[in-house]
Amino acid sequence: MKIRRLSEPASLAILHEPTRSWVSLRAALDARSGLDELSHLPANLLALLATGDHSRARIIELVDWAAAEGVGVAPDPAPALPYYPSSLRCSLGWEEHWIRAAHRLLDRNLPAARPVSRGYERLTRKVFPPLRPKPAFYDHPVYYTGNHLTVIGDGEPMPWPAYTTELDFELEFGMILAHPVRDATPEKAAAAIGGFVVFNDFSARDVQWEEQRNGVFGPVVKAKTFGSSIGSVVVTADEVLPKIDQLGATVHVNGERWSSTSTRGLRYSPGEVVAYASQSENLHSGELITSGTLPNGCGLELNRWISPGDEVTLSIDSIGSVTNTVADPS
Repeated sequence: MKIRRLSEPASLAILHEPTRSWVSLRAALDARSGLDELSHLPANLLALLATGDHSRARIIELVDWAAAEGVGVAPDPAPALPYYPSSLRCSLGWEEHWIRAAHRLLDRNLPAARPVSRGYERLTRKVFPPLRPKPAFYDHPVYYTGNHLTVIGDGEPMPWPAYTTELDFELEFGMILAHPVRDATPEKAAAAIGGFVVFNDFSARDVQWEEQRNGVFGPVVKAKTFGSSIGSVVVTADEVLPKIDQLGATVHVNGERWSSTSTRGLRYSPGEVVAYASQSENLHSGELITSGTLPNGCGLELNRWISPGDEVTLSIDSIGSVTNTVADPS
């Protein structure tokens, strides 16, 4: 099931797959009697994601009826933030991304070290050890806590922080928790995931390098916390989890394709990531946990850089997309 938010009147909209049209859940319920068990759902995304199979089947039947009758049909809804995350945890999902990005950071900021790293790799046919993820990545999922209060929606402008000259995008997916968990197994943790969205983890690369080299808390403070974005469409977990490592993805800037990639090679499953985060810790409905950047999913890896005024669109098959125009430096 694909879900998005309508603003006037406030309601969730469900995609009617056969006609590719959106149906206002509130309008459909107002027009159809005998569905009191669904009355709490029209504007509550988290409650909708937490519903069971029976309620979802009733919703699908309702949407089929509404689309056939022309009730509450919204052919082209405006982009909107689907919900406000209650927290944000950002993972590292792909070794390939880390290694590519580390090589680019070294080349840009410490070019004198390039002959050493390249020479080592030619001789050993192995990645230069300082450019690999730290050992913890190979032992268990890793993440940092981001700023959930600076998440913006699809279609909103992304402000360019005044302290950076190297703003970058990062193509990721986000997992929305629909159920609370604690000390969960990977199976129970996966069952707590209610939906998926496309996530853009904007980054200040020059600041990231400085924080990595000289900071106390690592490269995820001012390099990351100024802003990120999520797509308008939330897709229920049942449509995504079975094929989470088989999804194609693209990056377009001003309509030009910059990258084609996929989710293949994900180090840990979504259930493993959520299970690790829940160790001796309560996780709650509404928390957003992101995947980390897909390989070749950022400008740093591609050595292509966005500028003020550029329109950045990140897309993942079966989930959706997020588009933001980069604003002028503040």
